[in-house]
Amino acid sequence: MKNKNPNYPLRYSLYFLGFIIFFIVNIIVSAGLFDSFIVIDGNLAYKILAIVILTLTSIAFLVFALINYSRSQQVSVKRVLNTNLFPLAENILDERDLILQINKFFRRKEYEEAVAIAFSTFKFKKEVFLRYGYEKESKVISMVFLAIDELKKQYPKLLYGYDYSDNFLLFIPKYNEKKMQQSLEKLSEHINHLLSEEKVNIDFNPHYGLSIRNKETSSAESLFQTALIASDFGRLNTDRGGIFIFNDSMFKKSERNVGLARDIEEGLKKKEFEVFFQPKYDLKLKRFVSSEALLRWIHPERGVISPAAFISLAEQSDLIIEIDKYVFDLVCQRLAHWRDHGKRLLPISVNLSKRMIFSSDVVPYIEETIKKYKINPMLLEVEIVESPSPYDVLYLLAVVKKIKALNIKVAIDDFGTGFSSLSYIKRIPFDIIKIDRAFLSDLEIDEKSRGLVREIIKIAHILEAYVVIEGVQEYEQIRLLQSMGANCIQGFYYSEPLRPENYMNFLENNRFEKGRGGN
Repeated sequence: MKNKNPNYPLRYSLYFLGFIIFFIVNIIVSAGLFDSFIVIDGNLAYKILAIVILTLTSIAFLVFALINYSRSQQVSVKRVLNTNLFPLAENILDERDLILQINKFFRRKEYEEAVAIAFSTFKFKKEVFLRYGYEKESKVISMVFLAIDELKKQYPKLLYGYDYSDNFLLFIPKYNEKKMQQSLEKLSEHINHLLSEEKVNIDFNPHYGLSIRNKETSSAESLFQTALIASDFGRLNTDRGGIFIFNDSMFKKSERNVGLARDIEEGLKKKEFEVFFQPKYDLKLKRFVSSEALLRWIHPERGVISPAAFISLAEQSDLIIEIDKYVFDLVCQRLAHWRDHGKRLLPISVNLSKRMIFSSDVVPYIEETIKKYKINPMLLEVEIVESPSPYDVLYLLAVVKKIKALNIKVAIDDFGTGFSSLSYIKRIPFDIIKIDRAFLSDLEIDEKSRGLVREIIKIAHILEAYVVIEGVQEYEQIRLLQSMGANCIQGFYYSEPLRPENYMNFLENNRFEKGRGGN
C-alpha cells in the first residue's frame, strides 16, 4: 500500500492559526492587560518570562507553518496534471534526471544487460483532442503513467520519465526478449483499459523503440537516442504499433534526418532563415497592436520551407535552442533597424521552445540581446507552449517572473492543446493567452463550440489575461468572437505572415485601420 503524503495545507493552516493566537496573546500580555494575574507586588519577572515563552512559541509555530507551506507547494506541483489520476509523480523522473541517474549506474558497472524503451503519445493525444476535446486529452498522460507504474511491480528497479517532446522513456536493468515482449503487450492493454474507463474509444497502439545496451550504447544518452530512432522507425513504417528493436539499418534510414539537421545548422550559419511577421488586430481599439515572428527557411534550391518541415526534428535536440536564439536576435535586429529609420514599431512576440525555456541561460541571453541592440523591452513578447513537465512548474514560474521583470510580456501559446490544468494556468502569471485555432472548427454552426470558446475566454479574463484568437479566416468568426469578449485576432482574415518589407508597407497602408472595409 502506498504511503500518502501528509496533509501539508491543513498542517500549514493549523500552525499558522497557532502563530496568530500566541502572537495576539503576546501583544495582550505585553500591553499589561493580564498584569493583575502575573505581576505580584510589582515584580515583573513572571510577566517577562511569559512574554519570552509566548514569543518563542509563536516563532516556533511560524517556522512550522512556513515549512509545511513549502512542502504543500512541492506536493501541489506534483499534482498539476490531475489530482485524482496522477498520484505517482514521486516515481517519475524528467529527461535530465533520468539520464543522470542511469549514467551513475553505468559508471559503477551496473546493469550490463540493460534496455531503454521509448514511445511517443504526440499523435494519439492530438487525435483524442480532436475527437473528444481538451478534458479527455488532458488525461492521456496520467493514464499512461498509471499503467507504467503497474509495470514497475514486475520490474521493481524500472526507471521511467517524460521528455519535452511527448516521449515516454523507460529503463529496465535486465533484458529478456520474450519476457519484455509480453510485458509491453500487457502495458498496451492496461493503457487501453484505463482509457476505455475514461470513455476514450480510440485504440492506443504505441511504437515501442527498444535499444539494448552494448559497447556503442555505453551511455544513457546514446541508449535513449537509439531507442527513439527505433520508435520513429516503427511509427514511419506502420500505424499498428509494435515493438522495434534498434539495429544499424534503422540508423541508415534515419540518416536523412541527420542530413537535414546538418542542413539546418549550415542554413543558420549562412543566414538562410528569415523571419516573417503576422499582425494582430485589437477588436476594441480597431488597430494592429502587435505581431508574431514566424520563421521561414529560404532554401537556395527548394525555396520557402515552412517550419513544419524542420521544427519537429530540431525539437529533438538542442538545435532548437540555436534556432530560438537566431529568431530572437533577428527580431531585435529588425526592431533596431525600423527604429533607426523612423518606422512604426509594434511589439513582436517570439516563440521559445521548451528546451530553450528550460536552458540555464535563457534569461541572461534575452537581457544581453536587448542591451546589444538597445531595444525597448516593451516591444517584445515571449510565447511559451502549454505543456511543461509537471516537475518544472516552479522552475517555469521563476523563469516567467524573471522575463516579466525585464518588462517583457509572456504569453501561453496554443492554449487548450496541451495537458496542463487550470491550477497550472493560475499558477503562472501569463499576460496573454492565445487560444488555438482548433477551437474555431464549426464555430459558426455549432453551439457547443461557441459555448466552449466563450467559457475559455471568460476563464482567461478571470485570470486578467489578454485573449488572442489564432487562425481566424472568416468575418463571421470575428463577429462571434467579439461578442464573446475576445480581445485580439490573428489570422489570414487580416493578414498572412509577411516578409519584413511587406510587413512595414502593410502597417502603413492597410485597409482595416483606415476604415475602408474593416469590421
